[in-house]
Amino acid sequence: MYKKVFSNVSLQVLMQQQTEVTDQPICLAGVLSKNQNEFRFEQSVKIKRPRRNPKLYEGQYVSLVHRSDDKYACTLKHITTKDKDFDYHNVAFRIYLELIDALQIIR
Repeated sequence: MYKKVFSNVSLQVLMQQQTEVTDQPICLAGVLSKNQNEFRFEQSVKIKRPRRNPKLYEGQYVSLVHRSDDKYACTLKHITTKDKDFDYHNVAFRIYLELIDALQIIR
């Protein structure tokens, strides 16, 4: 690893967030650039995009999302039928109840 020490230089720090620079060690992401006897550090901040298709309802069997084209989509989760006492009518009725609860949200 190659290291070089620069003495008698000024450091300019441009912060994008309201982060206070203290004597305590803190790790910031950014770009360090050099001009003659001056260094400049610019903090880079990741911009969080809004979540695509946010979930409006999350049930045991059904989830409801609001899509970006202003439509709603209900999806069924995986259902395992390996249990000995698995009852199709009971599961169908529970899915029906969850669909009613999910669709009441978008009224």
